Amino acid sequence: MNDNIERNGNIIMLITIGIMLVVALVLYPSLPEELPRQWGIGGEVNSTWHKFYAVSVFPALALFIWVGTYILPKVDPRSESYEKFGGFYMRFRVTLVVFMLGVHVITLTQYDNPDAVIRLIFFGIGAILAVLGNELGRVHQTWFFGIRTPWTLADERVWKKTHRIGGRWFVAVGVLNMLTSLVLPEIPMFVVFMISLLGVSFGLMAYSYVLHRRFNG
Repeated sequence: MNDNIERNGNIIMLITIGIMLVVALVLYPSLPEELPRQWGIGGEVNSTWHKFYAVSVFPALALFIWVGTYILPKVDPRSESYEKFGGFYMRFRVTLVVFMLGVHVITLTQYDNPDAVIRLIFFGIGAILAVLGNELGRVHQTWFFGIRTPWTLADERVWKKTHRIGGRWFVAVGVLNMLTSLVLPEIPMFVVFMISLLGVSFGLMAYSYVLHRRFNG
């Protein structure tokens, strides 16, 4: 990976985490003592937690993502593969951390508007899937990142073809869920989300199996 890309990516992630901490400090005094921790599909509050945990959890998750995704290539037995798609891997890391910032701000400012929180989070997940899919074909064989099935890990040809078709499917699913988060009621939106994710997951598993049989008899 280009040193400038790595340095700039790390700077962006650290700044993003810093912004999250500033947002937490600024909003903390005005927040109610208890904030929603979990909503049901219909928007009802299922559980609450103290505002200290509410302002801490997403900065902590962002920090974990930053550190964890840095360590991952170091311990992967195929660590050299990450050099071949390092730019995309860094963009993916940054996207996840920025997503945490978005969720952090939404949950602290829209805690009394569960419909907006749920829709914006689903929209963000759809955007991440589309970003991931757009460049998934660049990913080389690794043990920890990508579409890892027994058949993609066993045959590099299966890995490449599965990631090319998988990239298109992820973009389609991402765009679909971005749209449904804007127009569908919450329960149908959740159903579409689950069916589309499970469909892609099992579909790619089956596709990689069929490819492996075709290539290897």
